[in-house]
Amino acid sequence: MLVELDIKNFAIIKALKVRFQENMTALIGETGAGKSIIIDAVSLLMGGRGQKEMIRSGEKKAVVTGLFDVNQGAEQITKLCAQYGLPASDGQLVISRELTKGRSVVRINGQLTTTNVLRELGNYLVDIHGQNDQQILMDQDRQIDLVDNYAPSEFKDRLAQYQVDFKKWQNLSTRLEHLHQDAQALAQKQDILTFQNDELTAADLNDPEEDEQLEQEYTELNNYQKIVETANYLMQLYDDDEHGLEALLGNAQSAANELAEYGDKFKDIAKTIDDGVFALSDARSALTNVLDGMDFDGERFQYVSNRLDLLNSLKKKYGPTLQDVFTFYEKVQDELSHYETGGLDEEKLQKQLTKLEDKLTAEAAALHETRKKVADQLEEQIKQELADLYMAKSRFAIAFSAAKSFTNKGTDELVFLIAPNPGEELLPLVKIVSGGEQSRLILALKAIFSRVEPVATMIFDEIDTGVSGRVSAAIGQKLHSIGEHKQVIAITHSPQVAAAGDQKYLVAKEVKEGATYTQIGPLTQAETVTAIAEMMAGSNVTKAAKQNAKDLMKNFNRKKKK
Repeated sequence: MLVELDIKNFAIIKALKVRFQENMTALIGETGAGKSIIIDAVSLLMGGRGQKEMIRSGEKKAVVTGLFDVNQGAEQITKLCAQYGLPASDGQLVISRELTKGRSVVRINGQLTTTNVLRELGNYLVDIHGQNDQQILMDQDRQIDLVDNYAPSEFKDRLAQYQVDFKKWQNLSTRLEHLHQDAQALAQKQDILTFQNDELTAADLNDPEEDEQLEQEYTELNNYQKIVETANYLMQLYDDDEHGLEALLGNAQSAANELAEYGDKFKDIAKTIDDGVFALSDARSALTNVLDGMDFDGERFQYVSNRLDLLNSLKKKYGPTLQDVFTFYEKVQDELSHYETGGLDEEKLQKQLTKLEDKLTAEAAALHETRKKVADQLEEQIKQELADLYMAKSRFAIAFSAAKSFTNKGTDELVFLIAPNPGEELLPLVKIVSGGEQSRLILALKAIFSRVEPVATMIFDEIDTGVSGRVSAAIGQKLHSIGEHKQVIAITHSPQVAAAGDQKYLVAKEVKEGATYTQIGPLTQAETVTAIAEMMAGSNVTKAAKQNAKDLMKNFNRKKKK
């Protein structure tokens, strides 16, 4: 729910901060005081279009900030925050929108984001109904969602399974369509894959480190003569009878051992020399073993050279590393398997598609049966809601028709129909002319669907426009009932609707030093009586007008207790 709204330099509002409460709040005030501007500010927080004209005259920027309690709809909001990397803390969201003459800046819990993200989150925060804003209820393409949202959980599970199969059907249909439209291109693609697969298969690739091993072997074979000459020279240096390393080191070892007899401090030196002599002797033995095992094989050298050329050529094409070549090889085999197992087999694809269509047809039929039962229940509930709003003689129906093909919802298309008066033809909601009838119908629908819609806050901007006193009272009662499970904020000029509010807030405008300012705040009981009396009698508030206001509030309280 909307906990707090902070507005700075927005339209005629210089600075305004207001805290809202649960249940139903009635916003009252004279025309032009700024009530609708407050709703515009909330709309901006929901991702509405920002315009430079919204910035207060003489100011450089406007800032609107809202604090929301998101315990209702928390699961969906948490998922969206995680999806977009937004911080979520303690069941609250702080949304800020800053407008300048060149740009718009959006922050959620202090982190920059976009208006598109804001719009997604807004679907779970606030539902704003204005005089010319029918939103989802008047969107014929989305009316099926309202029926589905009202269906039992088992239906939603079946719909989810249908949508999985529908996605498969789409993919198969797309593949089959591509076969029809671009068979030559697919054949060319298969030829390329086949060539690449044959080339890589012929290379007999087994070890992704083969090139490194062969590089080492190639270096030894290519430098065989130099290695042998250098090794022999080294052994000659070591083996010379008089001046060889072995003889000289033996002398050094004897001298060091002699020094060790003259004190402990010479023993470490002698040990170090001994270790060095032994290490050189081991190196001499190892070198001998290496040379004994070395032999230049011309055929092997040619194989290694050719193999390296092949591997390097493959790395240039499919690398840059040999491991990348292996990865590419696996990808080619996988893609090629689609062709070999039916990727180009139109007949096989068609059989799969037909089988899946049979399954979808059965699933869609089951969805239709449940959806029809839910629609019948909704029709009766909506008729009752309309009766509560003095439209008992209206007829309401949910009309079904079959879609031309499978859709994400099944094979159903539906539309909400209404005949407000006896003798009139049932027509889609969008064709209703009377503003008062339209408002009541929308309110009746919202009274029902508010129980399943994810938003915690519902805002109504003068939904009582164009109706009489007793209908206004019924509208107030209906708004109050919605407020029992949602936060309702209602802008109204109707004393009957104002009396229905659990809280009454006055929006007032004043002029100081040639500048216009808007303020808002809760009314006391006495202030509420005066404000409602002014709505009934104008500025000349008499004792009788106040008594009428008190009677209106008492009458509503009696109805509320029933």
